[in-house]
Parts: sequence; C-alpha cells; structure tokens
Amino acid sequence: MKKWGSETVDLPVIGNGATDGKDMQNAIEMAVKKINDSGGVIGKKLRIEVIDAGCDPQMATTATNSAKLPAQGYDTLFLINGLTPDQAQTAADYMAANQAEKVVLIHDNSAYAKDLADFAKPSVEKSGGAVIAYGAINYGIDPYFV
Repeated sequence: MKKWGSETVDLPVIGNGATDGKDMQNAIEMAVKKINDSGGVIGKKLRIEVIDAGCDPQMATTATNSAKLPAQGYDTLFLINGLTPDQAQTAADYMAANQAEKVVLIHDNSAYAKDLADFAKPSVEKSGGAVIAYGAINYGIDPYFV
C-alpha cells in the first residue's frame, strides 16, 4: 500500500556538504510549500523528513536504511540526483563543448568528491580532453581551501 504525505529526504546535514545540504533542504521545502499551497498531490499535503547523509556514502546508506522506508509503507524510492558516472560525463561534455582541452581535477578528499573526480578523469579523456593534473586539497587544513 502506497503511503502519501510524508517524504524522506537524504541530505548532507553535517560535514563538508552541509552548506549544499541546507540549500537543497531549502529548495525542497519551497517546492513542498508551493505544492501544498496548490492543494497538494491528489488532494494530500506533503511533508518532508530529513535524514543526514553527511556527504559520505557509508553514512548515507546507514541513514537511508535506518529510515525503514518499506516499514513506513513506501513501495518506491526515487533518486532525484544523477548517479556519479552520469554527473562526471555531463561535466566532461560541458568542458568539451567549451573547448577545455586541458583539465585539472581537484577534489576535497571527501568520499563523494573523490569518487566524482575518479569518474571524471576517464570521462574527460573520452570527451577528447586531457587531465594534466589530479589531486586533493584537505578541507580545513590547506591554506587555499575556502
């Protein structure tokens, strides 16, 4: 049986991605308000419940599993963000379309950013670019990290 009205959202609430997570939460809350102000979905009001992904794959998996979505009556889980390989290829295609022939990939050593950079390298090369440098900066440690 499909449960309506309560949607669980997996966002980075803490960690390197907390600022982005808050922006995502604000956007989702604005959309939910707009939908609810227009009568909801098939007459039902929506409500979101935020669970913390911490911008970390293990933490996100644990958080999502702890939400016990099937036990709450959900029979479907929707992914509203592209998968990492798709994000990397989209970025590489954008770089190629803008004549970026030489690319430097720098990540912040978070699990998500490193994974994205790892996927981006072959995507850039597949799109005709050359990765001339690849490296990490350390959040809160390196003086040039803001």
